[in-house]
Amino acid sequence: MDKNLKEKVALVTGGSSGIGKAIALRFAKEGAKVIIVGRKENTLKETAELDKNISYVVGDITEEDTITKIEETLKNNFNSRLDILVNNAGWCPVQPITELSIKGYDQAFNLDVRTVVDLTTHLLPLIIKFKGNIINLSSVGATHPAANLSMYVGAKAAIENFTKAWAIELAQKGVRVNAIAPGAIETNIWNVTDLSEDEAKKHKDNIAKGIPFGRFGTPDEVANVALFLASDQASYVSGSVYAVDGASGAM
Repeated sequence: MDKNLKEKVALVTGGSSGIGKAIALRFAKEGAKVIIVGRKENTLKETAELDKNISYVVGDITEEDTITKIEETLKNNFNSRLDILVNNAGWCPVQPITELSIKGYDQAFNLDVRTVVDLTTHLLPLIIKFKGNIINLSSVGATHPAANLSMYVGAKAAIENFTKAWAIELAQKGVRVNAIAPGAIETNIWNVTDLSEDEAKKHKDNIAKGIPFGRFGTPDEVANVALFLASDQASYVSGSVYAVDGASGAM
């Protein structure tokens, strides 16, 4: 292990489970001090206990009070240092357009887009000061949309364009901005359904058949790409969207 992130400070939203958890653990093992953010203290604590380099902030990042808590944590515990921001938290509503409401639109875009802009702009002075980098989580759906996911894929398309525009704007300040676009990844979200265990397995198997690799990806496979983008090995990489989707986006 090369400790590619030694002495770096990283913030990962939605860092207590799934992709966010895998990224937090990978960064911590590479020497970074990692702060994870989420609403459930029990899962945050469980993840933090896996590595001494991980600490947490409890809160809903759609609320200004939580952003204030993050800023205070960085100031009091990390000497106002931030090298890496991973905007991972998100929500994926599954609804056909015939059932959509403007309330649903507001909920999806509030977490998936507005909060990314709000948190990033609040923390940007620190990222600029330390010539850090930003990693936004997008989705293969941003370029390959699917039925009943219009709010989610629309939000992620916005994130990809923010990523590219910010990369251009911040290049002269030494800040890199990239995105990762996962495809179907094996996380607990697939277990939170109204389907029986057998039905859920059949559903996942059907999805896997449509993936060129023939399987779901793992959170660790996304974390591998996040580590590269966060490290100095990606020093000339900015404004890019890295697909981690088993070639689904190539179809």
